[in-house]
Amino acid sequence: MKKLLFCFTIVMLVVGFAYAKTVEEYINEAANFQQQDRIDKAIETMEQAVEEHQESSAAYFHLGNYIGLLAQRAPDYGEVFFGFEHAFRMWDKALELDPYNFEARFTRGAYGVNMPAFVGRLEQAIGDLEMMIDLIKQSPDPEAQAQLTSAYYYVGQGYQKQGEWDKALEAYGTITAAAPMTDLGQNAQENIDEILAFKEWQAEQEETKKVTPEITVLEGQVQKNPKNAGVMIALAQAYVDAERYEDAEQVLKRSIQIDATNVEAYKLLALALGEKAETGYDPRISMDTDYLTNLAFETVAFFDRAVEIAPDDLELRLYRGAMGVQMPFFVGRLEQSIADLEMVVESDAPDSLKAEALYHLGAAHQKMAMTYWIEVVSNYPETDAMEYVFDELQPPVEHIDLAQYKRPFMIVDFVLGFKDELAPQTAVWVETADGVFVKTIYVSGFSGYAKGKQVNLPMWAKASTVQDVDGVTAASIDLGHHIYVWDMKDISGKQVKKGDHIVKVEVSFWPSMQYQRVEVPVNLGKKDERVVVEEGNLIPYVEVKYIGS
Repeated sequence: MKKLLFCFTIVMLVVGFAYAKTVEEYINEAANFQQQDRIDKAIETMEQAVEEHQESSAAYFHLGNYIGLLAQRAPDYGEVFFGFEHAFRMWDKALELDPYNFEARFTRGAYGVNMPAFVGRLEQAIGDLEMMIDLIKQSPDPEAQAQLTSAYYYVGQGYQKQGEWDKALEAYGTITAAAPMTDLGQNAQENIDEILAFKEWQAEQEETKKVTPEITVLEGQVQKNPKNAGVMIALAQAYVDAERYEDAEQVLKRSIQIDATNVEAYKLLALALGEKAETGYDPRISMDTDYLTNLAFETVAFFDRAVEIAPDDLELRLYRGAMGVQMPFFVGRLEQSIADLEMVVESDAPDSLKAEALYHLGAAHQKMAMTYWIEVVSNYPETDAMEYVFDELQPPVEHIDLAQYKRPFMIVDFVLGFKDELAPQTAVWVETADGVFVKTIYVSGFSGYAKGKQVNLPMWAKASTVQDVDGVTAASIDLGHHIYVWDMKDISGKQVKKGDHIVKVEVSFWPSMQYQRVEVPVNLGKKDERVVVEEGNLIPYVEVKYIGS
């Protein structure tokens, strides 16, 4: 019986080996799936290949290729970066198994220089491409030589991202000398022109730098004491005061290398990086399209280090929280920011810090709330819910057809600049210059009981004595732009007499108990007149246009 079982096992092993696929067969099968645009099946095929052939560099290389191809089709940045990190791990494994797998090294290098710097693959990619260039130069293989131009182009891109301008110019120059009329040659020449223009811009910026006596003194002290982190921080502060943020950044990074525990250095560095991010479009962004993205991740990293050093520093928590709210979504720090800001609010920090934390906390929750509406629009199109979202987001825009109004008439155009738990009570009315009530143009709707007992518009209520409201009462208005037209008839329906009048707009918010009234003097005569008043925050803008007879 034991002999029978042993023979059966041998037979099964032989059959199993007979039916096992080679790596090449798996590669061909995956390629067929790719031609059918079934990348997921190609990935499954190569996953089976690496499971059965765990020492095959080629299997890992092709698996990485298909994972990278699928990552490029991902709907959002997070999935793209996650997918490519998976692909890079496969290429890493391929090169671990065979350091001379040229295809894997070239692919890892080419993709690596095109990844944003925060992915952390740039130096590795440049190393891969430099190694490829050295190996290709030594190879007699004509096919390998054909890759040399591409390798120089990609390594030039890597140098360019690092700010190694001379190395980039040398790499691109090699291409323009060897293949000037090819697409790569023309692209290389464009990059050369761009780098030279950028270096010229840098030189101009250097000449216009503000130099103060304080900066001169501190620069001298740093030269004498290059290991004095305290003097470096003082110099960095002087640079920030002079709006020389890049110089401040460089000095602070050097000071942190000397003393990595100085929280003030991290705070100032984060401030300098934040100010750099506020700079509008300039040649730095043209040279590196990932410039602002890398800056965002770098800023977050420095804040994290500072918080590790001083976790109870409330000012630092406020800074990191505020910065995190402002960061792009793909940085992924919104929840951390909310936790930082809540910590400040719940602490014994000064009121000024608490108030600022509450402001940024509100912005954070607004941002978080928007993610739900974005999901509705992105994933549930053609639904009623999608229409609700657009109805909420589209600002009310009033359009007035002046042709339908008979002269004379008046247009009252104003903005409500605040939003409370409930829509505010608002009134627009006209009085004579002597304070005699003329007409209510608009008043927000309220119940009959509130009419007599709960009016929060004291000036309008006193002037109008709450008369003739039925014809002008409408749905409550809220944050945004509003326009009303008055036909120049008073409370009795008679044409208003010419002369000086005052248009008044009053608003009262609850439960915040915020209140404002704006008065706009206007002359009602034969000539047209336009008066604008801009004051306060609740009604920041009122424009009255009188169209005369």
